[in-house]
Amino acid sequence: MDFSHLFLIAWTGLIFAVLGEIWLVQIVVYPLFGKVGEAEYTAYHKFYSSRIPLPVIVPGFASFLLTIPLVFLAPESVPLWMLLANLACGVVGLLVTVALEIPRHARLENGGKQVKVIRELVRYNWPRTFSITGSALLTLLMLLSAFRPA
Repeated sequence: MDFSHLFLIAWTGLIFAVLGEIWLVQIVVYPLFGKVGEAEYTAYHKFYSSRIPLPVIVPGFASFLLTIPLVFLAPESVPLWMLLANLACGVVGLLVTVALEIPRHARLENGGKQVKVIRELVRYNWPRTFSITGSALLTLLMLLSAFRPA
């Protein structure tokens, strides 16, 4: 197996791990923010923020950024439109994270519990959730193209 196929397999593992993670965050973690009491909220959010870099932030940013080399390193049998659509999903995820989600997390960590901000965090996470889901679906198509019997 050549490098391009190995890279696609590694990408597949990453995007499906991030897919499970983003749906857990969307359906469970972010809604739970609203269930924490005001007095405990700042400490809760700081605890949350201190624990997520390795299991959440690193794979998440990797899933956004590795769409770039995938365009150039994917097997030749993967259609360019799939790679570019996947890149677009990565750009959406990155923009939502940087422009919408990170600032809201900062507001929650510094300002304590704010129901409006928590609702925005959940609402604005939907485009990121759908973009990662789109990447995962595109990856299935890429695998079918890359490993189609000759």
